[in-house]
Amino acid sequence: MPYEFRMPNVASNGIEGFVVNWFKDEGQPVQADELLLEVQFEKVVVEIQAPVSGILTKILCPQGHVVKVGQPLCLIEEEATEVAGGSESATPPVYAPEETTHIHGETEQRSQSTPVDTQDPGNRTGDVRATPAARKLARELGISLEAIPGTGPGGRITEEDVKKFAQRSEKTDLKVKRVPLTPTQRLVGARMLQSLRETAQFTLGREIDVSALIKVRMELRQKGSPANMTDLIHKAVVQAILENPEIQAIIDGNDMILPAEVHLGFAVARGDELLVPVIKNAHRLSLNEMAVERRRLTDAVLQGIIKPEELQGGTFTITNLGTYGIDFFTPVLYPKQSAILGIGRIVERPVLENGNVRSAQFMTLSLTVDHQVINGAPAARFLTRLAELLSQPEALLES
Repeated sequence: MPYEFRMPNVASNGIEGFVVNWFKDEGQPVQADELLLEVQFEKVVVEIQAPVSGILTKILCPQGHVVKVGQPLCLIEEEATEVAGGSESATPPVYAPEETTHIHGETEQRSQSTPVDTQDPGNRTGDVRATPAARKLARELGISLEAIPGTGPGGRITEEDVKKFAQRSEKTDLKVKRVPLTPTQRLVGARMLQSLRETAQFTLGREIDVSALIKVRMELRQKGSPANMTDLIHKAVVQAILENPEIQAIIDGNDMILPAEVHLGFAVARGDELLVPVIKNAHRLSLNEMAVERRRLTDAVLQGIIKPEELQGGTFTITNLGTYGIDFFTPVLYPKQSAILGIGRIVERPVLENGNVRSAQFMTLSLTVDHQVINGAPAARFLTRLAELLSQPEALLES
């Protein structure tokens, strides 16, 4: 019977991962503890080693597929091993997460097993000897390792060898460039496609006068408050959710679940990647506490030290493209959520009021909801209440 290798618990329980790459093809031999595949868990790249020696007969979770802890990854026809006068199958090693290291801005968490193979320092794949870091960088740059001369021990290709080769290639190649998607980009893309396939999304828009909100922000700044415009918007969203809890409703079979808590996700861009850290129990935080937590999570994303559990559990998400000069857009629902709010830029224009002209600041809100569980009326009520809170923000300071 072939050995069924299941996804080990090398991240946090219950997290969905994304198979980035298989280092072996079906029919190829594998050695115990040899690098077998890579799995992306949010910002954590986990390298998985083969648990036993044998022939990789079947890949059950191909590259690009989502995988959960405990899900079958592949089948390996084991090699017979003489043990205590009899023939038994090799016992698979126990996997445990190793400390997190940082490589080129990516947080890479390597899995290790016991015992460790000390006879293959080059991590051979085929006839090419290269370090895992060199292989990872070469894949990201779309470079074949066979073309790179190695300068490491025994001719092994190092990460520095790949960098130098890439620099030489850039000087001569002025044509179209092929840039592989990062694991995070592929994971986010797969989730957004899944969201569009599984939900009935529609978007409502509303323009609001935020002149009073800007005035309140200036007053808070003078008092030394850490809260900015983003935090005031977050606070208003939380209050509007508490008054309209159906906006967080999600479908579970034939039932509708209304979360009792507000875990507020907000999109943060890091280069070409997008992550959504979550302010847990936002309904229990004051404006200043929410501002401090928002800044901490944002810094963690930008520094590449965000934890997987800090990217999970959101019940409502906010995304802001106003800083890029965007007025209105149609944000895509985050998986397992039924509403997401888009924030547009603030623009100044004249307003006619009681026969007089005054200057006012306006902002556009874009609310996308899942029509399977949220109809137009409750979505409009939520957006209307949010507009009231933002245009008359005094209540935010009292809550």
